[in-house]
Amino acid sequence: MNYRQYDRNDILPCTKTFMQVFNEEPWNDGWTMERARKYLQDFTDTPEFVGVIAEDVSGAAGFIFGVRKRWWSADEFFIHEMCVRGTSQQSGIGTGMLQFLERELTASGVSNMTLLTNRNIPAESFYKRNGFNEIDRLVFMSKDLK
Repeated sequence: MNYRQYDRNDILPCTKTFMQVFNEEPWNDGWTMERARKYLQDFTDTPEFVGVIAEDVSGAAGFIFGVRKRWWSADEFFIHEMCVRGTSQQSGIGTGMLQFLERELTASGVSNMTLLTNRNIPAESFYKRNGFNEIDRLVFMSKDLK
């Protein structure tokens, strides 16, 4: 497996991987190619965007998209999206991408990574196994605009 930084030519392979992952269990989303490409491109066009690709002979086996954020105490990195192709899950690719990203971020002075995920799905335990902790003092909130 080859781990590397994202480049603009990766948008279509990442879009295909994203759709394959998130249109399946446990999410069962209804992404179209165009909507998913635009969604991911919104991240890649953001200032301070950082992306990591796990690549094999079949293309993008997985990716992490996020953004470096300035904070009062030190810079941090927020993971907006992370996924690994279904046929490649539980093979160490996700952990490999996180380790590659962590080395890159640490070398550039970033002090921590943050993310949001759903409870009681495999991703939650994956992140915990990879050193992420819940922050009890935070509440994720939403408001429907009708």
